[in-house]
Amino acid sequence: MSEIPFSKLIEIGVQNNQLSQFMFKYRTIDSTKKILDNNSLWYSRPNDFNDPFDCQIVPNTNNTLEEIESFLRNNSEGKINEYQIKKLAKEAYEIPGKWKNIIEQTFDKIINKSGICCFTKDEKNLLMWSHYSDSHKGICLKFDILKDLDFFVYPLPVNYRDDYPDYNHLGDRQTLVNDIILSKSNDWIYEQEIRVLKIQTHGLIKFNQNALAEIIFGCKTTQEEIDEIISLSVAKGFNLKFKQAKKKDREFALEIIDL
Repeated sequence: MSEIPFSKLIEIGVQNNQLSQFMFKYRTIDSTKKILDNNSLWYSRPNDFNDPFDCQIVPNTNNTLEEIESFLRNNSEGKINEYQIKKLAKEAYEIPGKWKNIIEQTFDKIINKSGICCFTKDEKNLLMWSHYSDSHKGICLKFDILKDLDFFVYPLPVNYRDDYPDYNHLGDRQTLVNDIILSKSNDWIYEQEIRVLKIQTHGLIKFNQNALAEIIFGCKTTQEEIDEIISLSVAKGFNLKFKQAKKKDREFALEIIDL
């Protein structure tokens, strides 16, 4: 039986309410102009994240000599012989810090050459508007993931936790994404973050224009900037709904209204 493509898994996940069809991204006015200008989003390398713990989990390297030999043998791709494997394994096991450096270099090849684009499932989050949309003067972009399944393969929710992941690269490699890419401190739980990972690529990646469904302006966005963004959207061929966040009366909350 053939494997189900990831794009089909997204459709199934949305149909079964396991995945949200819509994801949101908070941006400033200037960054939104760049997104509209080339219908692209930036996939950041984990090293560039503002949280020094994010994707930088220090692995457990308490491995036996036999485990290290096996790892080197399975990952040498025939470039070194058995004698060299045993020699390198012995050095890694006996020289302080050497095995840790080898694992960190492996992580760099796997993780830090890949790109991550971050989204959220909440367009009314007061802190997100403040932190990522220029203190409510910016924008929140609404994406329909079903309109560009290739771009949004595969949306993964962040796992917020108090405990530090005990990741062992030799024994727990199936949990690498969950323990390293998706683990964040509970201090960030308000973000309700969803991540899309591109292996071995980063930078600007184009999305289908139809995937951008709405632009939501902040409650402090000026009319001049609203008009400018609407004009640019039309000029670039986007077919969008335009809305704005407004403060609710006598509540610490926002409502989204049509423009």
